[in-house]
Amino acid sequence: MQLICNFIVVILDTINHMYRILQIEDLPSDAYLVRREVSRVLNDACEFQIVEDREAFETALSEFNPDLIISDFSIPGFDWQTALRLVTEKDLGTPFFVVSGSISEDIRKECIAAGATEFICKDNIAKLGPAVTKALGK
Repeated sequence: MQLICNFIVVILDTINHMYRILQIEDLPSDAYLVRREVSRVLNDACEFQIVEDREAFETALSEFNPDLIISDFSIPGFDWQTALRLVTEKDLGTPFFVVSGSISEDIRKECIAAGATEFICKDNIAKLGPAVTKALGK
């Protein structure tokens, strides 16, 4: 009987899992675009925390415990490289996406070479959903 109860709890936890998405973004309109795409593919089973600086990011890494990190390429005073380095130093293994307004192939290659899981151009934000699904194994 106990085994059946434990199995049911595991199934319910899986069904009701809320993915925690940590987003580094300073523009509300861009934050909305990302949130809309991610929420769509995760059927709204996600919770977002948006940060704009290093201090808030480091706090969120330890307290929010994200399943996925999505960073703008550059915001004033903070950038994806610093964020990715902090994640790598903590050895979290959390998928890390960079979202940029630039469509430069060189920038995409730089992000991937540095260890980002994915690079998505804001002009083609529809690619974010499938990338999130893949990264989270959903």
